[in-house]
Amino acid sequence: MNGPQFRVELVTNRDALPLGADEWNALVAANETNTVFQTYEWFDAWWQSFGSTRELFLLVVREGDDIRGFAALMRRSNLFGWRTLEFVGTGNADYHDFVLPHDKPRAIAAICKFLRANRRRWDRLALGNVPSYSSTLPALIEAGLGSGLHLVKEVRVPCPSMLLSEDPARARAIIDKYSVRRPQNWFAKRGDVQFRHVTDPAEIESLLPSFFDQHRRRWNAAGKPSLFSQARQKKFFELLAGNLQLRGWLQFSVVDFNGRHIAFHFGFDYFGCLTWYKPTFEVEYADHSPGLLLTRHLIDDGLRRSRRELDFTGGDESFKERFASVHRYIDYSGLYHGAFSRRAAVLVRVSRRFAGSVLRKLRGLNPRPLVHAEPGSPESA
Repeated sequence: MNGPQFRVELVTNRDALPLGADEWNALVAANETNTVFQTYEWFDAWWQSFGSTRELFLLVVREGDDIRGFAALMRRSNLFGWRTLEFVGTGNADYHDFVLPHDKPRAIAAICKFLRANRRRWDRLALGNVPSYSSTLPALIEAGLGSGLHLVKEVRVPCPSMLLSEDPARARAIIDKYSVRRPQNWFAKRGDVQFRHVTDPAEIESLLPSFFDQHRRRWNAAGKPSLFSQARQKKFFELLAGNLQLRGWLQFSVVDFNGRHIAFHFGFDYFGCLTWYKPTFEVEYADHSPGLLLTRHLIDDGLRRSRRELDFTGGDESFKERFASVHRYIDYSGLYHGAFSRRAAVLVRVSRRFAGSVLRKLRGLNPRPLVHAEPGSPESA
């Protein structure tokens, strides 16, 4: 093969990262899976918040001296010494993927060669939340065959999305239904209802504690722990808000009723795509669907600003199905460097599916009481 070969450089020190924000984001923008979750700003906020609990294992793909892509990975070990590689941001990011916009098959072959040569450093590469339209997994299967690596596909999860610019009439018809307009009517009859995006950095900073507190109270009322009971999560959202606001990618929205903040949405506006991420609402108004009120305003605003879609990301919650016009998917897979590990992973996958099937049948025989929730409310949190 003519020209320089692809080679992989391992970066284990955050300060030694050979990519600046602009160069990183340019590669993401050119990637087949280009999402806000892959940006430098996301990486930076997450690593500052959680990096002390992980080991950086970032793979930089070079052709000569030129950086052609990267895989933002990290390593963690369990109590038994099992070492897992996973994407930076795992647990918070809705989409992950390798960022390899240039000659991806050759880049992945180089990554597989590197992983095989360094197999004593890891036991499993967890590939979670990879969009099914990405060519990453097929390329890993093909490259892995020649590298002694084995890919095990585990779970596929739907990602409903509502197309806006492609089919605005359908989207408008849905939010104009009486059942969707009803919350707006109820609140409007009793006072002043305002929806807005908060763009001033100082105001965003001042509102985040109210957002955290509302989320905690909302989930405590449902008998579940809030994400924001953890100090690291609050720090992450604060850093992320500051990072993304500078780029114009943050969409921090609020619904005010008679001057009171009754609903928030911490989401994103990235390359024409609106992303549903973290909503909350005042529990005392739950019977009047403030979550549905918030969702309707987000869709209406996206239509007026000619955004491409509202992506509800992973999960098939009923409220998402109410608005979805298209379904994409994300895949969870594991990559192993030993046949024994691969067979064990297949056995675990089969066992989990069997246990899940049994559990669903038992729940059908003895259904659990439902926690009160507003009709049609967005429950993603």
